[in-house]
Amino acid sequence: MSTVSAEYYQIKGMVSDMPAEEQAEVARVEALVIELAKTSQSAALGVVLASIKLSLEP
Repeated sequence: MSTVSAEYYQIKGMVSDMPAEEQAEVARVEALVIELAKTSQSAALGVVLASIKLSLEP
C-alpha cells in the first residue's frame, strides 16, 4: 500500500470516529474541494498545493 493510500485510510478512520454532524461537514467540504479541483488543471494543482501546505503547518 502506498504512503498516500495509507494516509488516506488513516484519515478516513479518524473521520469515522467523529460525531455524525462533523462527518457530514467533512463530506460537504470534501465534495466542494473535489468540485473545485475538477474545474481546471490549474484549480487541481491549487488544491494539491494547498493540501500540501496545510499538511506542513504545525
